[in-house]
Amino acid sequence: MSASETIPVPAEPPRDFHFKYTVQKGFFLQSEDSTDDTKFNYRNSNFGLIERKYDTDRPDDKQEQWKRFEKFVRHFASGVKEHESVKVLWLGRHGQGWHNVAESKYGTHAWDCYWSALDGADGITWTDANLTTVGQNQALDAHTLWSQQLPLGIPAPETYYVSPLTRTIETADYSFNNLPLPKDKPYKPYIKELLREALGIHTCDRRSTKTHLEATFPHVTFEPGFVDADPLWESDYREPASARRYRLATFLDDVFSSDENVFVSLTSHSGAIASLLEVFGHRRFALETGGVIPVFVKAERVDGKREVPPKEPSDAPPMCDGPPEI
Repeated sequence: MSASETIPVPAEPPRDFHFKYTVQKGFFLQSEDSTDDTKFNYRNSNFGLIERKYDTDRPDDKQEQWKRFEKFVRHFASGVKEHESVKVLWLGRHGQGWHNVAESKYGTHAWDCYWSALDGADGITWTDANLTTVGQNQALDAHTLWSQQLPLGIPAPETYYVSPLTRTIETADYSFNNLPLPKDKPYKPYIKELLREALGIHTCDRRSTKTHLEATFPHVTFEPGFVDADPLWESDYREPASARRYRLATFLDDVFSSDENVFVSLTSHSGAIASLLEVFGHRRFALETGGVIPVFVKAERVDGKREVPPKEPSDAPPMCDGPPEI
């Protein structure tokens, strides 16, 4: 069997190691089993930061908690063993897009078996969907929270990874543009191909050409090798959860092996974030459109390539010949 038949999706360049990830609990409410994700609101809880003391606190330390947290994290990161690293990742889900509106309009069954394969209908376009006004405001909610927390010492992201889909680039822009960021940590979105939603069939998850994205978002930087036409999306095959998990794990292995920054932002999608959390060993945590979840992670380098899952059947229901009744 050829490599193209065994590897479910294109990945980063092969390497002879991968990482084992461990969530550091006791720092964010979202990582605690006792937190009810159906009721949790990150906007009302300082992104979920738990009020506590740290081993690096001084007896007379009166710094804001974010400052004390950053001090602890950087101290922890400086003391890990060789081939280990530590990061705090801000995982942001895009705000409401027109594909979300369409799925609500037609219902999930009809969306999955018919409407999702179209470019749009009834005056709505959802191929590589833009944000709605609601979605823009959800991203601006995150912007407001960042603007409130930055004066309190929240560590600004040092790297901004963004999915190449339009709604995520728009979300990152609304979230981070025009913030009072440190001069040495400006908002510079870096586009990563693998940081995407489940691939295939749904046109909302087919990205635009690089030519179009460059013209629409001239401020973004594309990773090396980013090609013009979408190389991952297939019209008749929906990426299974195992392949998506492998793809996102491969993405993480690349980030942890190549990026020395500690505080990192990832703007992505609900399915992709669910896979990231699974790779981390994090509890399941439902994330609203426009929501953000921080995760404190330790990575340990493991010799040997990451195990590639077998290619599974398409993760999509049989397609309908015509629009089902709503």
